[in-house]
Amino acid sequence: MWSVRTKKGLEALGHKVTVSTKPEAGSHDLAIVNLGARSFDPIAAVKSLKADELRVIGHVGHKEQDKWNEGEEAGCDQVVSNGSLANRLAAVLAGLPVKCPSGTEDDE
Repeated sequence: MWSVRTKKGLEALGHKVTVSTKPEAGSHDLAIVNLGARSFDPIAAVKSLKADELRVIGHVGHKEQDKWNEGEEAGCDQVVSNGSLANRLAAVLAGLPVKCPSGTEDDE
């Protein structure tokens, strides 16, 4: 349910979205990981995605502090509550650090 709602929200914001439990390296610039997932190891997924230099947003229930902390320790660029992801998606995305391509500088 969360993946469908998140996918529709991202598409409404103009993003191309792929829902996957095993994203391919180099095919995306952002991953959103359910830190409460049981069908795969979300912490291993975050570490793998960060090793591929992707920006990662982790989401989890607001009362699941242990999973929240694990996501931060694994390298998530942001960890947000499920409600924040569902209801404030544009603001969550706006809070991500800007990633410049290698070898370029920000003109600001």
